[in-house]
Amino acid sequence: MRRAGGLLAAGRVLGLGLALAAAMSCGRAPAPAPAAALTAYPSTVYLDQFDTLWARFQETYPSFNYKQVDWQAQRLKYRPLAAQARSQDELVSVLLGMLAPLRDLHVWLVDPRGQVVPSYRPPTLVNFERKRWEAALRDAGYVARAAQAGDGVVGGYGYLWLGTWKAPVDEELLDVMLQRARETPGLIIDVRTNAGGSDAAALAFASRFTTRTLTASYVQINIDPRVQGLEMPLARSIGPRGAWQYTKPVVVIAGRGGFSATESFVAAMRTLPHVTVIGDTTGGASGNPATFALGGGRGWQFTVPRWLEFAPDKQPIEWRGVAPHLVLPWTPRDYDARRDPLIDAAVGILGERTGVYRIGPVIGEPPRDPPAGTIRDSLRRD
Repeated sequence: MRRAGGLLAAGRVLGLGLALAAAMSCGRAPAPAPAAALTAYPSTVYLDQFDTLWARFQETYPSFNYKQVDWQAQRLKYRPLAAQARSQDELVSVLLGMLAPLRDLHVWLVDPRGQVVPSYRPPTLVNFERKRWEAALRDAGYVARAAQAGDGVVGGYGYLWLGTWKAPVDEELLDVMLQRARETPGLIIDVRTNAGGSDAAALAFASRFTTRTLTASYVQINIDPRVQGLEMPLARSIGPRGAWQYTKPVVVIAGRGGFSATESFVAAMRTLPHVTVIGDTTGGASGNPATFALGGGRGWQFTVPRWLEFAPDKQPIEWRGVAPHLVLPWTPRDYDARRDPLIDAAVGILGERTGVYRIGPVIGEPPRDPPAGTIRDSLRRD
């Protein structure tokens, strides 16, 4: 869920004061450390580590007011506990307690081995089953372009599965995938399991679907008081990219498993008149985190989100997510195990949008539109 680029050049921004971007073995057990070392060391290093993390959040984190978290009160409550810590594990436990009210998927610690220690785990509500999905694409001519990205043709329509925005999924690869779908009458883009990556890649891809410049999202960041003339939130725009744009009907399949850069992508795509978003609301975690050293020579690190992102309607994405145009309940038990309900729904919507789908007329009568209550009737824009 790391985010990269897409807003401002990190070095220049940080230069202005913006808080953005960007085993040992010899057969013997080691002798226990002297008691004095176990008590003296934490009294300086662990408290310094606490102060380092707290101060960095105070300077950078933009969402305390939105989340109604009193960060000064958190310091008063947890700093005495940090002063009592006698091991790194105890200090980490204190830090996690202080961070817990943020309920922020982009806030985590990293131990010296590179293992992530999350401060928050969101509820798991994902509208996707791998075996069902694989069965549904068995005859789709699916080509895996990367471990989590590929394309095929379903029901005569292009289909792109984008499970990440991380390398090797970049602008070049995405353009290759889109090229295969260029002549199809409609396109399905499946991002319901995409937990994020580079928002620069995500928004660059969204730029292949618009013929005009538009606001993709807004971001609120903390700025140095000395910086003048910068109004919040900042608008992020996309415009036509590439030699051609795909302007035929598009269905984006979204869900709770989509976070971060995926939410920026869905928010941008949702504004386009030829795009319909179906499935479920995205996960609601979009923070553009940066990584900092915890200090003390212990090798620990921590992340701090640097922005609070808003959809084009200026509604916050954090905790709320981006809603689809059409909510489709995930009830696979009621569906053929060889089919994916959301892919089938996407094909049906594209059929209606392109004129391929028709309700069979009574012999001797002209074709007629589907009656009210069908998918078409459900796709009224909000």
